[in-house]
Amino acid sequence: MTRILGRTGIATALLILLATAVALASGGRRASAFQDPADDDDAAYREAMVRKSMQDNCLICHTEDMIAGQRLTAAQWKAEVDKMITWGSPLPKEATAPLVEYLARKFSDREPSHAPARSSLGAVDSLETGTRAGEPRPPAGDSAHGERLYARDCATCHGPAALGGDLGPSLVGKAILSHPREYDRILDQGLRRMPGFRLTMNARDRTDVLAWLRSRRYPEAVGSR
Repeated sequence: MTRILGRTGIATALLILLATAVALASGGRRASAFQDPADDDDAAYREAMVRKSMQDNCLICHTEDMIAGQRLTAAQWKAEVDKMITWGSPLPKEATAPLVEYLARKFSDREPSHAPARSSLGAVDSLETGTRAGEPRPPAGDSAHGERLYARDCATCHGPAALGGDLGPSLVGKAILSHPREYDRILDQGLRRMPGFRLTMNARDRTDVLAWLRSRRYPEAVGSR
């Protein structure tokens, strides 16, 4: 009888231990399900700040669609960011690691490929093919006047020869110069850190600046002749 009670006591103790373990595990899961809302707010704030960092430092030259089309490892994203910094990106040192982490998480090599956005030919409205049916071609523009306007409003960021500066990329040979409607929209409304010039440039001024920009060429490389 004593042996039977002893075995029963052991079995009961084991059951109690098992029930306690299950209760603790269940309690842990319940605790994790109720996160502090402040943690969510902090995470959202950090996410917003790193996205702004990307907009201010990466989207100066690149489109978001181009970045989203990349699928790289964390090491590859770090190499890309480091390369952009050596090429003149104004990304602050303290913002580098959060940006690399964000890019590696959002555009990981383990994620499926991103389908790029596409524009219709009518929406592109190229200078080479003319404007939409029934619309006149844009005027040729006064290149000399455009150069003066460029020096006044654009050279500070894009450089005196439009080959790029500390804050803006080169504009020479850019595809946007062949898309007058989109060019007008950006110059009028601005784009990311670039302000709009609706108050200082009218439609004719924009055309004159476009004429000058389209006349620009990269200098020939030394020894190319």
